[in-house]
Amino acid sequence: MAPPTHTTTAQAALQGTGAIGADLDLTLIDTRAATAHALHAVNDRCEEAIDVAAFVARLGPPIRQELARWVPADRIPRAVEVFRDCFVEEGIDHLEPLPGALDLVAAVAARGRRFVVVTSRVPRVAQAALTNCAIEASVVVGVDKAPAISSHRVAVYLGDHELDMEAARHAGVPGVGVTTGSHRADELLRAGAVWVVDDLTEAAELVGW
Repeated sequence: MAPPTHTTTAQAALQGTGAIGADLDLTLIDTRAATAHALHAVNDRCEEAIDVAAFVARLGPPIRQELARWVPADRIPRAVEVFRDCFVEEGIDHLEPLPGALDLVAAVAARGRRFVVVTSRVPRVAQAALTNCAIEASVVVGVDKAPAISSHRVAVYLGDHELDMEAARHAGVPGVGVTTGSHRADELLRAGAVWVVDDLTEAAELVGW
């Protein structure tokens, strides 16, 4: 697809020496099936009525925040507990690395650079997902994204969601949008992406140059 005006900013950062940051869900790993499996468990075990398809279609915001759309406030802690336990213990087998993810990680390691995963998932769940998909990160951060991107000196941040691009913009680094999630290229560009790619393959090639 045609690159926006500031594409070279992202390309330079990918080919530089700084840390590379990436979102987890639908950027590095396809977590849709695992998330759906865990949500069905919440419905069954907690007697909730979460619209699983609608929830999965919105992946990106924190799980607790999304659960609040369907679960009363006093029952959210139990729903979160069941969701996370089921995701790690049963849903983990449904995870798949997305195209280019393993190549990107390998290219970053070969260049001796740091690979920072900044996600809305709690670290233990994110680390379990990464380990299952053979993705090694220098650090996994599960906090507000913009401050984490800044504090870990990330030079460029890749993500599939509008919130990822907003976080990169607030952190003052170029955001690379990836259309492996539910957001189109134009939506990611409006949210602040300086470059949008179909998957991580091209970014991996640039890091490896």
